[in-house]
Amino acid sequence: MERKQPTPLEIMRGVIALEAENFPPEKLAEFISEECVVHEAESLPVGGKWKGVQGFIDLMVAVRTTFPNFLFELDSIITNDVDQAAIKAKISGDTPAGRFTIPLVEYWTFRDGKAIDVLPVWHDTKLVVEMYGTRTAAE
Repeated sequence: MERKQPTPLEIMRGVIALEAENFPPEKLAEFISEECVVHEAESLPVGGKWKGVQGFIDLMVAVRTTFPNFLFELDSIITNDVDQAAIKAKISGDTPAGRFTIPLVEYWTFRDGKAIDVLPVWHDTKLVVEMYGTRTAAE
């Protein structure tokens, strides 16, 4: 019997649950395609395109390293149950100039039961950049 592909909601919940385990690559690969690209705003200290499972993990490490005490608080997930989902959350972290707390929306696209495209939208990238002071880019 062929395994049923996870729905966008199951994928989103799976990825979020793996945060507690620091995103083990073998488990994350169940939800994130090697073709996946996470598009962070170029102006952010973690800006750039992060590719594949390892890119996703590297981004999470970069976010936690760049913004000590980073906190992601999920508000809601909306999905079409086929190939798209969006999450609404609040994020916060420390910068050299102090703590920031801003809303975040992420748009996810899926194919063949895995995420292939993630577009995070930090609602005040200018504030984060100003508080951080300098920018480092993803390769």
